Amino acid sequence: MYDKTFKMITVNKFKNIKFSWWQLALIAVAASAVGGLSSMRSSKKEKGLYNKDLKQAPWAPPAWLFAPAWTINNLFLLLALQRLLHSDMPEKKKLIIRQAIIWMIFFSFGYVYFNKKSPLLAAAWTITDAVLAGSSLMIAYKKDKRLSANYLPLLVWTSFASSLAIYQALKNDDPVIGTKAVL
Repeated sequence: MYDKTFKMITVNKFKNIKFSWWQLALIAVAASAVGGLSSMRSSKKEKGLYNKDLKQAPWAPPAWLFAPAWTINNLFLLLALQRLLHSDMPEKKKLIIRQAIIWMIFFSFGYVYFNKKSPLLAAAWTITDAVLAGSSLMIAYKKDKRLSANYLPLLVWTSFASSLAIYQALKNDDPVIGTKAVL
């Protein structure tokens, strides 16, 4: 009885909250900034790791592109979450769990990549993110095509980023796992 009452109160609270696009954009910028803080490194040191310390794929974009890309991804994830919280779709719980894991990956990536300098863990994080984005898109597509479209930017970005991460994992030593570069 208590569990059902708690669940109803919690769901009803979220159903009454509706953000405008610009409020979600501000939240996305803030989330992106907090994600950047997870590495606890200056952007100068991050650029050094990205440009000098690790062998990068020849098709890697400039480091500055990652912040706006993630701000856009986060905006679309927040739009998806808002739409999801106001829906009654049966797959709602599956999608919310996937979103929670996507956010955990996002907030921990800087630590794994910049602090620990682990290309293997960074690749695992990035590939997992792409799989979660793809599965979220497929689950949502069956019931709500507009909701599913919100997962597309993350899927495209993390699929591309996965190719970069795999290249790095193969071309660089990993101090956390203790492996040498394969290529």
